[in-house]
Amino acid sequence: MTNAKINEITGLRGIAALLVVYGHSVSRFALPLNINFSGEIGVTIFFCLSGFLMAYLYVGKKFSAPDVIDYAISRFSRIAPAYLFILLISYVVYTNFDPNFTYDISSKNILRHILFSGNVSVFWSITPEVEFYFMFVLIWAAASRCLVRFDVFGIMFLILGCMVLLSYRDVFPGTFIGAKLHYFVFGVIAGALRSRIKEDQGSKATTALHVTLLSLVVLMESGWIPLPFANNKEFYSSILTAAFGAFLVFSFTFPSLIGKLMLGNGFVVFCGECSFSIYLLHMPVVYLYQKFLPDPGTDLVAILLQIIFFVSFISMVLLVSWLNFQMVEKPGARLIKSLGNNLKEKILPLFSLASTPQPVSFKGSNKT
Repeated sequence: MTNAKINEITGLRGIAALLVVYGHSVSRFALPLNINFSGEIGVTIFFCLSGFLMAYLYVGKKFSAPDVIDYAISRFSRIAPAYLFILLISYVVYTNFDPNFTYDISSKNILRHILFSGNVSVFWSITPEVEFYFMFVLIWAAASRCLVRFDVFGIMFLILGCMVLLSYRDVFPGTFIGAKLHYFVFGVIAGALRSRIKEDQGSKATTALHVTLLSLVVLMESGWIPLPFANNKEFYSSILTAAFGAFLVFSFTFPSLIGKLMLGNGFVVFCGECSFSIYLLHMPVVYLYQKFLPDPGTDLVAILLQIIFFVSFISMVLLVSWLNFQMVEKPGARLIKSLGNNLKEKILPLFSLASTPQPVSFKGSNKT
């Protein structure tokens, strides 16, 4: 399989973002449809997608210092612009204008968040994501040694380490990679497998599988198939949810008519392109709507009014997310990549000079 862009994967990221938005807004807008673990399922897809894409893009490729630097630049430019911009805006708003702002970023915790290790509101999920980016370098290195030199010891040590971490996942804080490692690991396995499979033009079996998976998700979200979790901690701790999330991602990389209709359409792909901004910005928009809208009533007119407010809320989230994507994410990513590549060109020659053996001079030797 070539490492081409898959619209359905982008669309799946968009669905994940919308699930998180709905999960955080359903109670605030008193909407009649309460979806079970909506936000948690969205985050599950995000984590599994991260593992999948890292393996899909990098496992099997050359592992070297320049490639690792390119990887680091790519990852940092993906998350840093929007994250740091919204973080600093939140700090200014919370400390100078509104002490009740939804992102309570203050002088006490801003350094933690700048170092991608905070836990305020939705920022908590960025921490294990960034930790996984560091961990993946080890996975990439071990996989490269295994494929090139047939050296399996690196893979074996990683498997042993993962088994130890997974054994204690219930006692780790939720922001630590060990507590969410199973999502990334199953995603990596799915991505590595998919990169070895030839392109598929789609089949009736694939369509049937996609219909089944989407039906299962709808039935679980609506409560028709009850999920055996008392709270989100139990949900995130489950190996089953990680395996299902990775299988969902893996399956929708194969083309089908239903996949194209549901995940490849323009709206969902648009949401996928702006998904990181949607994830970070929807909570401030929820806060503003909740602050200025009247308390919901219980009669039919009040419910209809809340639904109208919710539609306008979704439109506002998409608008500010698109603006942030166009004005912050994309230019910021280009700037970071430009600066990173310039720095790489200056640093890498120093390493090559240091590793090049210097000729030995024998003074006073006689030429014959």
